[in-house]
Amino acid sequence: MKNIICCFALLFIVVGCEPDNPNADTTPDSQEQNEHQEPIIDAPSSGDSFTNSIGMKLVYIPGGEFMMGSRDSVEEVTGKGSAHSGHFTDEYPQHRVKITNGFYMGTTEVTQFQYEEIMNNNPSHFKGQNNPVEKVSWNDAVEFCRELSKEEGRTYRLPTEAEWEYACRAGTTTPFYTGETISTDQANYNGNYIYGNGIKGVYRQRTTEVGSFQPNAFGLYDMHGNVMEWCQDWYGENYYTVSPTSDPQGPSSGSYRVLRGGSWNGDTRYCRSAFRNWTEPGNRLYNAIGFRILLDLN
Repeated sequence: MKNIICCFALLFIVVGCEPDNPNADTTPDSQEQNEHQEPIIDAPSSGDSFTNSIGMKLVYIPGGEFMMGSRDSVEEVTGKGSAHSGHFTDEYPQHRVKITNGFYMGTTEVTQFQYEEIMNNNPSHFKGQNNPVEKVSWNDAVEFCRELSKEEGRTYRLPTEAEWEYACRAGTTTPFYTGETISTDQANYNGNYIYGNGIKGVYRQRTTEVGSFQPNAFGLYDMHGNVMEWCQDWYGENYYTVSPTSDPQGPSSGSYRVLRGGSWNGDTRYCRSAFRNWTEPGNRLYNAIGFRILLDLN
């Protein structure tokens, strides 16, 4: 088995055309935010949204079906990128998955302001109220969801790996929701790496404010790059060979939790919709791991 995160450890520990930012100027005090919390639409449609008690915007994503996993072979993925090969075998076989129920998902990664509102601390290396919180473990992310749920009387949680990829793809079948390749005008990753017919770009060497690039068709920002995002599932290297076709929840047990989406210091191939990463649920070491949340309507 592989652990991509270890390849980046030194970078994570020591590093020193813009759309409207969906979280810009969202730092009023908690009392004001609770007073202006929006109700959830009873029968939501795709694209409906609401803002919760901490100024977090969530958008409704209807259920549906998609092809989960990599369309391209390991050899094709390896040939289109510029990092080490052999990291992509867990993306197969590509298989059809049904997401039965719609859900609300945060349009952005959880920001440092939002995290501190609930958890009363900010562990992030790259400080900024509207930057994604990082250096958070899976356990921290679950606790954030638990505390926010308690405060609002709703059920927030991390997305499953299948929900995450479905939301990321937003109806696309290409390696990225931007198409066959991606550029640093579209996402925050290490621009020294290219994919397919892409070109080299900027290497910003840090996180950027959430919502700094155009969203996908569901209205979600930064699903490629910025910080890797925790998912609810245990990681299973061969899980796709036994995964159910409807609402897969991941293995029943394991040692590692799933990460998705790539990061500010990652190769383009690690930002693809199908790419799977993993690490220990208690890991707080890396300034390239954050999360976004889902509101469960069931």
